[in-house]
Amino acid sequence: MSADLYQSHPLFSIEYGKHDSNYEMPNFHYHNSYELYILEEGHHHFMVNDSLHDIKMYDVALFRPNSFHKSRGNHSCARTCLYFTERFLRLHFTERSIGQLLSCFDQSVISISKEAFPRMKKLLLLLDKENVSDPDNRIFIYLADILNLMNEHKQTPSAGHVPAAYANFAPILSYINQNYNRISKIEEIAEQFFISKYYLCHIFKEATGMTLIQYLNNIKIQHACSLLVNSRLSVLEIGNACGFNSSMYFCKIFKQALNVTPSGFRKRAAE
Repeated sequence: MSADLYQSHPLFSIEYGKHDSNYEMPNFHYHNSYELYILEEGHHHFMVNDSLHDIKMYDVALFRPNSFHKSRGNHSCARTCLYFTERFLRLHFTERSIGQLLSCFDQSVISISKEAFPRMKKLLLLLDKENVSDPDNRIFIYLADILNLMNEHKQTPSAGHVPAAYANFAPILSYINQNYNRISKIEEIAEQFFISKYYLCHIFKEATGMTLIQYLNNIKIQHACSLLVNSRLSVLEIGNACGFNSSMYFCKIFKQALNVTPSGFRKRAAE
């Protein structure tokens, strides 16, 4: 695991990236913002929480705050990512408007038509030219236009959502996500699906790019972060609630993941 497991984004940011076929996102991560992952060239697949999805050119992947996700490469691609927080939305829109704009996030993937994509690209270029620190910037206007465009296309989700090779893998992810704090060994998962431990570990690494133990610990740390911020439970209680068998092991894994202790994370989040 790495310190990139949790990412804190500013109110709004835009990021363009181009990757060759050798690029591979090293780990799952989640962040405090909404994300629009707009694929402009190429194709690949990604995982979000307990689902797998194929995305192709002109598709947009949508991630709500604190969604556990990871893109899987093996194909060259170019994408633009938009990040915006709940606070950014509340600074510029009414409660009703926010609900309508964010309705597109009910889907994980939306396909933008080839005819409408130039409109999307024009808005992205306009956004990229805006100065976030300028009080008169028009970022919120362009973002609203993009979200409206997404909502216009939300009834036409991308066709091959789940990669065919992993069509039977989703139940395993779902089981882990629902029982992460009760799973004490890999054999329990293998027995649940009537497969060998070796085969389970093999298909898991092939599908996700990480070991099952790494994934399980990531899930536990994600939930621990949420409890550290949103509850008054002690570090010991949070470790137990998330399935760690000792507070020492919990603190060790947490620090490996985020480069900070659970107590330090809680203190930083409160600042």
